[in-house]
Amino acid sequence: MKLSIRHFLGGILMLVFCMSTGTSKAQTMDIKQLPATAVRQQGSFFQYAVYINEDKPESDEGAMDAVKSVWLANERMGTVEKVCVTNPQAPAVWQQMNTPEANAVDVPITNIAAADKAWVVITDMTKVIVEGCPDGRNIYTYIIDTENHTAKQFPSTEGFIKAHWDKKEIVLGFYGYDDSGRYSYKRIYSLTGRFIRNTGEIERE
Repeated sequence: MKLSIRHFLGGILMLVFCMSTGTSKAQTMDIKQLPATAVRQQGSFFQYAVYINEDKPESDEGAMDAVKSVWLANERMGTVEKVCVTNPQAPAVWQQMNTPEANAVDVPITNIAAADKAWVVITDMTKVIVEGCPDGRNIYTYIIDTENHTAKQFPSTEGFIKAHWDKKEIVLGFYGYDDSGRYSYKRIYSLTGRFIRNTGEIERE
């Protein structure tokens, strides 16, 4: 009898351990938990709405950026989940992205540096594109998987331009410099973060 109880308790502990160490997922809440100050983004899609809330304003005359939270709501079902909270002190990962492949890189969900705009990925409502400008120069672009609570940062410096949802592709903006000064160009990426091609378009300021 003691052996059976010990095995039973051991099974329970193992189950708890597996649940606690599994992939972290966002908690679904009643939509009433959405902050009243949260702003619905234009990148929402029908009942799937993405919101950004300023949780804490910038301090010391811009010395510390505002802390914001991103929320994904199913307005028809009356539910909402917190996607992420920005971290103004998140380390930059430009060096990791400076590779010939120019693919997106994995970043912790706690290292989303800024969130000024957001879009629902309409081919997969569990994913959200977030962009923000934490350094006053570069626009950081992320794609966040709300189901698995993971994130990737794209090497884009001018942010999200548009999407070809039927192809599961997004167009991102970049800038560079040459002898004639600054110019902008565009690259196409898959939703998994893989660089596909340059568009060939170059724009001068």
